[in-house]
Amino acid sequence: MSDRHISALAYIGIGATSLDDWQSFATDVLGMQVSRRPDADGIETLFLRMDDRAHRIAIRPGEDELTYAGWEVDSSEELDELLRDLDAAGVPYKEDPDLAAARGVHRLVRCQDPAGFQLEFCTGVTTTRDRFVSPTNARFVTSDPRGRSLGLGHIVLVCPNGDDLISFYIDVLKFAISDYIKLAEYGLTLTFTHVNPRHHSLAFGPAPEGAKPYLDHFMVEVDDIDTVGRALDVVREREMSLTASLGRHTNDKMVSFYVKSPSGIGVEYGTSGVLIDDDTWTVTSWDAAETWGHDRSH
Repeated sequence: MSDRHISALAYIGIGATSLDDWQSFATDVLGMQVSRRPDADGIETLFLRMDDRAHRIAIRPGEDELTYAGWEVDSSEELDELLRDLDAAGVPYKEDPDLAAARGVHRLVRCQDPAGFQLEFCTGVTTTRDRFVSPTNARFVTSDPRGRSLGLGHIVLVCPNGDDLISFYIDVLKFAISDYIKLAEYGLTLTFTHVNPRHHSLAFGPAPEGAKPYLDHFMVEVDDIDTVGRALDVVREREMSLTASLGRHTNDKMVSFYVKSPSGIGVEYGTSGVLIDDDTWTVTSWDAAETWGHDRSH
């Protein structure tokens, strides 16, 4: 898609009431490399690495919620094009050099989406020469076999009156529809969108009218089923809150389980997600979310 400026989900920030719990969860379950140090404001923060990026997730003391989502743009020229699209849509934004320095990126522009989530559009994200070392030997999938960036994984946003939110991402930010899951028994439609070959970097779910918008879960992908299984063993041994058992999704083919993070935000931990080729992909609607598994009754 020639007019798509955003290339990947670069990073996210999450608030947490317990950094200690998050440090244990990130290392022992997710297999991420953790550093703990003051951020640019002098506030102790956990920085989670998955690959050669300086960090993909930042955990900072605060309310248990998504605090920002950073979307990567490949160049300053592409970022300027994106800003012209925001101008044309009447979306206010601010370029913030100080925040760019704090995030470790070359340029950063921030705005809010219609649901009030803070978005950061960035270019020149820091890559470090220090080798990523997973404490569980996990290998995360953040690029495809051709070397194209797939980003951190995906996030799923939930809010009431989601049509305006979905339109913003599709019409203004140029996300592409991947497919839909229509759950007739619940009267719900889930919408999945992509910005690169990963099946979805962003999906949307409905919430009751008047509910506060929230991040339902984020997904990280590893390169083999054994890593998923070993992580699931740790979750069960430590009696963590498993919110969905091992299963395979219908649309993105991911084999995964869901666990509640120390912030209460769900984490999908999976492998074998499908890749999209825009030239051949057909948008469909699925009548179920799972091919098998993902039992949520416990």
